[in-house]
Amino acid sequence: MSDIELDNDTILSFKSGDESAFTVVYNHFYHHIFSFCKYLLPAIEDARDMTAQLFILLWEKKETLDSYKHLRAFLFLNARNKCFNFLRDQKARSAIDRQISDFTASEQTAILFSEIESELVTRIREEVEKLPDYYRNILNLSYYQGYNNQEIADMLQVSEKTVRNAKSIAIRSVRMIFLSRTAQIGFTLSLYYFF
Repeated sequence: MSDIELDNDTILSFKSGDESAFTVVYNHFYHHIFSFCKYLLPAIEDARDMTAQLFILLWEKKETLDSYKHLRAFLFLNARNKCFNFLRDQKARSAIDRQISDFTASEQTAILFSEIESELVTRIREEVEKLPDYYRNILNLSYYQGYNNQEIADMLQVSEKTVRNAKSIAIRSVRMIFLSRTAQIGFTLSLYYFF
């Protein structure tokens, strides 16, 4: 259909809400608008959806359009703007998806190391609790309550050297427990990075 066939009577009928006039307008412009959207958008389905949205918008705004020039300008300007908005939103959504993916990966790493750290702390506490009272008390005062060797010595009425020796013995006892666990932790980490 040529431009001449969209006469003023058809446009005025369309403006007043005549559905048959809308069909004439639709048939006249559809392929032009669809081709324009298809040129701007990456997928044919997106172009079809966009074209349909544009003709819905045209029907909603029909009362403001009273000439062929206005109809044509309305459709092409909105097609351009909506396609550009669509592409911008897609790009932003893609960037957000990448950020979420990166965030999720970093969160998984943090969670893994937190779990390992938590397990180690729990194991250390368990092993400290198994020590004889004297050694356990010194480690608790030193590492969990923050007293220095001299303060502990004053509290227990022993020499500072005695405290140092007791801490050394206690730490060595606890450390032995983890010699067998080192390989297990390393294996857990390697599984995470491999998969």
